[in-house]
Amino acid sequence: MTTDKHRPAGVMRPGKIFISGGEISGDRQAAHLARHILQQDGGVQLYGCGGGHMRDAGVDVRLQTAQLGYVGLQESLRFSRPIREAHGQLCQMLKDERPDLAVLVDGEHFNHFLTSHLHREGIPFIYYFVPQVWFWGRWRTRGIARKARLVIPAFPAEAEIFRRKGASVEWLGHPLLDTVRPGPNPEATLIALGLDPTQPVVGMLPGSRWQEVESFSPILFAAAQKLRQQRPGLQFILPLAAPHLRPVLDSELAKAGLTDAVRIITEDVYTCLSRCELVLLSSGTATLETALLGVPMVVFYRVKPVTYFVAKRLVTSRFIAMPNILLNQPVVPELIQDDFTVERLAAEAARVLDDREHALAIRRKLAEVRAILGGSGVLDRAARRVLREAGRGVAPSQPVEACCTPATA
Repeated sequence: MTTDKHRPAGVMRPGKIFISGGEISGDRQAAHLARHILQQDGGVQLYGCGGGHMRDAGVDVRLQTAQLGYVGLQESLRFSRPIREAHGQLCQMLKDERPDLAVLVDGEHFNHFLTSHLHREGIPFIYYFVPQVWFWGRWRTRGIARKARLVIPAFPAEAEIFRRKGASVEWLGHPLLDTVRPGPNPEATLIALGLDPTQPVVGMLPGSRWQEVESFSPILFAAAQKLRQQRPGLQFILPLAAPHLRPVLDSELAKAGLTDAVRIITEDVYTCLSRCELVLLSSGTATLETALLGVPMVVFYRVKPVTYFVAKRLVTSRFIAMPNILLNQPVVPELIQDDFTVERLAAEAARVLDDREHALAIRRKLAEVRAILGGSGVLDRAARRVLREAGRGVAPSQPVEACCTPATA
């Protein structure tokens, strides 16, 4: 075995980076980052917890956690025990195989515990794609700022908030700028799915968490059936967020009588969504992805009454949809709590489908979102920064901030 003492000069030892992708959204973002890390340094070992996206990207996923996402207080009860068990396994993993650096990605509830454990054990960590504290409780920044070696937020507003709390922060731009790229021939893609590209297509995204799919699908699918009855040529696609959600989606589609009317897709998602006239979706990262595609949307969300009561006192934004938050105006409709009904969802959808001027106005406003998010090459910059912190990179030839100054704020 070659030790560091006997290693030839200039040859780095194999490095180890632990990555926690937490739930499905974090799994995806961590996978994109991992691919770029390995492209720049194929000798580094990436291991940790997450899901299939990270595994496909080359991460040694020792613990499957992508199914453990939730939102809310009452909603957390179902996942409290499996999350505690997962944390116990991760603590042992980090003890048995101590990394040079840890990278926490999104997943506020899941990764919150890890920030304390890593800090206590003296393991340096980067918080990448940090949860959006700027509109959901800025008080949470203090703990992250104090413990993280570096915070890499997705939005420029977050960078300033963390900086004021004393954190080491670098805003590199939003990684979706590098990943939301539809293919060159959406019509051919639709035809391959058995859809008619001359007829309107509506996308449906009920969420990536169990609680979202179970709670939102009945209303979403009932509204889709109502729209379909009024417009026989209407076609529907549903991108599958994760394989473990397929059974409940199939069940709800069958109950709504939409089994043969909705195409569940797992590939070419951005290509298909880019061809949609409208997307009906739950609040989350998908709203920003849809905005970058320039597609009108209707956003919905609902939580338990207790969770909503608490949230109303913590949320600092008057919007929940990321495009509205970024643009600071109600560009896309939001149906929250009691407003999220079959009738309201169908009515808002019908307005976009039937009023071309209204739909075009939404598209024009959504086109402004891209400039707020920085410049492309975000993932390369982030990977380079992670490798530097892990002791496996060199300083960039120019300040990263110069590459991603937003055109508007």
